[in-house]
Amino acid sequence: MSKKRRKQGAAAPSGAATPPASHAPDPSAPVPPRRRRLWPWLAGFVVVFALVFGWSWWSAEQFDARFDASFVGSQTCGECHTLVHAQWEVSPHANMLRDPSQQSVVGNFKDGEFRLPPESPDPLRGEVVARTYMRGGAYFMAIRHPTEDRFVEFPITKVVGYQYRQEYLTPEPGGVMRRLPLQWSTATGSYFPYWNVQEGSPQSVADLWEQMTTLHSAWNLYCARCHVTDLDIVAKNPSHTRAQVRWHEDGITCEACHGPGSLHSEYMKSSAANRLAMWVQNHLKGRPVAYIASAAKLPKGQSLSVCARCHGADIFAANYDVYRTFQPGYSLEGRINDLSDYFFQTPLTPGRKDATVEVWDNGRPRGIGMMFRSFVESSCYAKDEVRCYDCHNPHDNKREAVPGRLTASAGSNAYCTECHADIAKAPDAHTKHAGGTPGSFCYDCHMPWHITKLNRGIWERARTHEMSSIPNPQDSVKFGLEKAPNACTDCHKPEGPEWAVDVMERWWPGSTKRTHTYRTPTGFVEPPAVRH
Repeated sequence: MSKKRRKQGAAAPSGAATPPASHAPDPSAPVPPRRRRLWPWLAGFVVVFALVFGWSWWSAEQFDARFDASFVGSQTCGECHTLVHAQWEVSPHANMLRDPSQQSVVGNFKDGEFRLPPESPDPLRGEVVARTYMRGGAYFMAIRHPTEDRFVEFPITKVVGYQYRQEYLTPEPGGVMRRLPLQWSTATGSYFPYWNVQEGSPQSVADLWEQMTTLHSAWNLYCARCHVTDLDIVAKNPSHTRAQVRWHEDGITCEACHGPGSLHSEYMKSSAANRLAMWVQNHLKGRPVAYIASAAKLPKGQSLSVCARCHGADIFAANYDVYRTFQPGYSLEGRINDLSDYFFQTPLTPGRKDATVEVWDNGRPRGIGMMFRSFVESSCYAKDEVRCYDCHNPHDNKREAVPGRLTASAGSNAYCTECHADIAKAPDAHTKHAGGTPGSFCYDCHMPWHITKLNRGIWERARTHEMSSIPNPQDSVKFGLEKAPNACTDCHKPEGPEWAVDVMERWWPGSTKRTHTYRTPTGFVEPPAVRH
């Protein structure tokens, strides 16, 4: 509006004349036809809006009756979920499987080599039996022929992992992605034969080649289920030398944990009414999000199955396909969405030495593949609602969900005492250690470093997740410290387990008389007699 028009339209000054009464509107005059015609339109709009919102509300109430959907990809998820997508994008899960490049490869492909150790039974011990290099921008590993004086070259088309160790995959004519026998250790900065070290078996050229003939070395038929999203094994032969395999995305993406997202995406994008209805259902009524699995809104078994499908490795081979075809969420097609019936399937056989699923001689989980099993063996799992994502950031999976939650600290103590409030009233009386010192934190005694792992190419330990465990030096006396460690002598090594038994008896009379029991298919039993 021009200044002239604004001036003309301004309010009249106080001294202006009053308009004649004849110009005042007559209240009894009929409403102009144009104004009357607006009411039907307005009423129609209200009715249509009510119907649309009502349909959206009804759909939001009914969505768990049908869930089977198709995969849309993490990029589609990131269009709306920008913050969590940015967290996930830099996580180990997102970058678990990649094409080889300067950004993804951590091994030495400039002049890399591997020599057999001096103790090898092979006549070539001490000599170079494998080399890694680049040519024309491509990556290669060459391995010494088992019977001839030459090297055989393998092109590398995928790399797995990067933060602890990295393994390398080569394609075969039959469609199998073969796992090469040497991996890169980030701890030592060198190549090593992972399975020889894991099993303690002799290293030789013949054995390196033998490792590429096992069923499990067919990576896309065995390992891929935990490193890609939506793995579909269309066909394979019994010897795992031929395979037709496909998957939707490399890495552990959004839909690996939340289920296929096409219905969710369509529902949320179709109208603002749908989004409003779902916001009310989710945030005010506590219902799950429409057509997608949100672990926090799922029953405990379904929620923890999302993690167990890969971190619960102690399953029978016959159930590999059950774990592979698992999908979080609801299904009319009969897809498995709850693996909790399989959590305890494998017996905790004392002294088991099977690689990655070892068991201590007192029946407690030992190998890195038993991490999840140690968690579900705890009273915290059996009696309460403890979830993995309480401590671990579910989107950037190597970060803590809450500051201090992944370390022995005041922060982790606060988490434990949310339930154990009686201990929080007088913590020193319970721990027998001064506050803020080793032994005063819940994790020190109840989550000791008793899970063995070769993640970085060197033997290390991680914390057991059997949170209800208590220091058990009596088991170390019975079986030997190397076969049944205990939290007390983790810190008090010079004093030994017998000393720890005496101290515990003074602090808690009778506490060392009980024997740890372990789960079997027929119930809980005591470990067998002394094994050392």
